[in-house]
Amino acid sequence: MEPVSLWAAVEFTACNGSTEALLTAAARAGLHPYGVTALPGGFGGRCAAWQYPRLAALARKHRVRLRIRRKLGLYFRLRPLLRRAGLWAGLAVFVPLLLFAQQFVWYADTSSLTTGQAARACAVLREAGLQPGAAVTEAKLTAGEYALLHSGEFSWASLNFAKGRLVVEAAAARPKPDIAAGTLHGIRAKCSGTVLRTNLTSGTMLVQPGQQVEAGQGLIGTARAERDGTLIFAPAAGTVVAQFEWSDTRTVPLEETVQQYTGACTRAYRVTAFGHTFPLPAAPAPEHAAVILRHFQPEVPLLGLALPCSVEETCRYVQQPETLHRTEAQAAALARLQSLQALYAAWPDAEHIARKEDCTVNGNVLDYTVTYTVAADICG
Repeated sequence: MEPVSLWAAVEFTACNGSTEALLTAAARAGLHPYGVTALPGGFGGRCAAWQYPRLAALARKHRVRLRIRRKLGLYFRLRPLLRRAGLWAGLAVFVPLLLFAQQFVWYADTSSLTTGQAARACAVLREAGLQPGAAVTEAKLTAGEYALLHSGEFSWASLNFAKGRLVVEAAAARPKPDIAAGTLHGIRAKCSGTVLRTNLTSGTMLVQPGQQVEAGQGLIGTARAERDGTLIFAPAAGTVVAQFEWSDTRTVPLEETVQQYTGACTRAYRVTAFGHTFPLPAAPAPEHAAVILRHFQPEVPLLGLALPCSVEETCRYVQQPETLHRTEAQAAALARLQSLQALYAAWPDAEHIARKEDCTVNGNVLDYTVTYTVAADICG
């Protein structure tokens, strides 16, 4: 049983019209009915109660007739009680509960950050125990600020908490200026090559375009001459772009056993509310599964208000071993890609000039050898 069925779900049938188009449009709109079964002239399924109005609007657009068979969940059981004395009892309980819940995180305000910074800041704060639904203390706020600073994303951070609202303010870390990147002992070449162009920021350039340099040779010195010839210290900083050859060898099997997805998936949920974590019942975890974690904060249907809790969803996608067969062309393309990844990992600013490669098949293995002529900054 899906967890949403415990709160509020609708079991319905869809007949007539374009039912297949309805399922496609629902998937595009983020509505994912579950328990879908084929019926004569249509299908049956279940969905969350707050998603049913949107699904009904799509059904009218595609001329599909929806009928509600059952309403499931605790919400529909409590709804008749709210129309009577339960409404007043709920109000009497809600006000003290609301005052008590103000010491927990309801909402993290990251409006001063960019979208990417807000996502990374929330991930860091979650590790520090400051996700929605967690209790807030001065020690946690201090630990959260230090965690943001130590992440390397921010140069300054401040956390303020009042009445359930956690305000996150931070300034992005800026890279050091080029002059601060200078060294005190000079810059030497990481490999041999022919100098193509130079760019001096500080110090003294010891090479010039067209010159052949060897690995370990000095490129930029730490002395600068005044007009009268006096040498003074200046940190060595700048770039020297040279042309050189880079070689790599790869071995790719033509047959390989890999893990392939079967389409099956199991989900497990953990709810954090009022400073405690409650795991929900879930199916046993399958073997050889790829695990993906997702965190989200539930909202009140229709009103869109965030609840003082957070949900951690663990999706385990089932995999099974299968034998993958590659042709020689596919193996060569894979080896070429791996070599390019290694090249850009070693020389991120490399520019291709020429390539020479050789492929040989030995039994069930393809041996790949490549030599690239590239131009890159060789300052080490």
